[in-house]
Amino acid sequence: MDSTPKIKEDNLYEFKPFVVPKYRIKFEKANKLSDIPGYVWYTPAAMYLWGRFTDINLSDIVKDEDIKIFWYKFDQPIFRNFEAGKDKDWNHTLWAAREDQWKYLVDRVLESIQFDIAKKIVYQYALQTITIYDPLDLDRNRLVKKDSPKIEVSAFAVLSSLGQCAFSPNPGNPPGMSTFKPLPLHTRTAKRLFSLSNLNQDEAFHFMKAILSEEQEAEYQRKVEKENKDVRK
Repeated sequence: MDSTPKIKEDNLYEFKPFVVPKYRIKFEKANKLSDIPGYVWYTPAAMYLWGRFTDINLSDIVKDEDIKIFWYKFDQPIFRNFEAGKDKDWNHTLWAAREDQWKYLVDRVLESIQFDIAKKIVYQYALQTITIYDPLDLDRNRLVKKDSPKIEVSAFAVLSSLGQCAFSPNPGNPPGMSTFKPLPLHTRTAKRLFSLSNLNQDEAFHFMKAILSEEQEAEYQRKVEKENKDVRK
C-alpha cells in the first residue's frame, strides 16, 4: 500500500525521492469516527491501484501546500476489491486530512493529470462521497447491527481513456468500485495526444494540458448550444 521509493544512482549523482510522511492516528477514548472532529476521511486507493498516481505525485502536493497525511488501518474490511496481489491493506485503510487543509488537497488532486505513453492512456481524477458503516464502531463491536452508526467518507475515482473506476450509486456492503465506459472527453484527449509523433514525458504533459483544456471548452460549448436549442423548442 505504501512503498518506499528506492534510491536511484549513476556515476554522477545519487538521488533519493521525497518520502511522504504519513501519520498514524491513535484512537483512545473514541468509539466512532464522528467522535473525532476536525478531519475528513477518504480513500485514495483507486488512484494508487488503477490511476498511475504515486507518492511522488503526492509529495509535490504535500510540499507545496504544507499538508499532513493521516491514516489508520482498521481490523474489519471497509471496502472490497482494493487488492494489490495478495496485499489487501487498502480494503482496511482510510486516510484523513485536516478540514482546513482538505480543500487544497482536493484541488491539487483534481487538477492532476497522468498518462502512459506506451499504453496510450490518459488519467484524471474525480471526487465522490459515499456512506459506510463507521469502521471504528465495527472494530469495537465486530458486527453490524440495526442501529450501527454510519459516516460519510470521500473517495477519489479514476477517469481514464481506458475506462472509469468509481463507486456506483449502490456499491453494496462493504462497498466496492465498479468499472464504467470512458468519457468521450478522455477518449478524444488521448486520441489527439498520442497522434503526436516522438512524444516524450515533458511534451506529453505540456500538450495534454492544452488538449484537455480545449476539449473541456468544446464540450462546454456543445452543452450550452444544446441547452439553447432545447429552450427555443
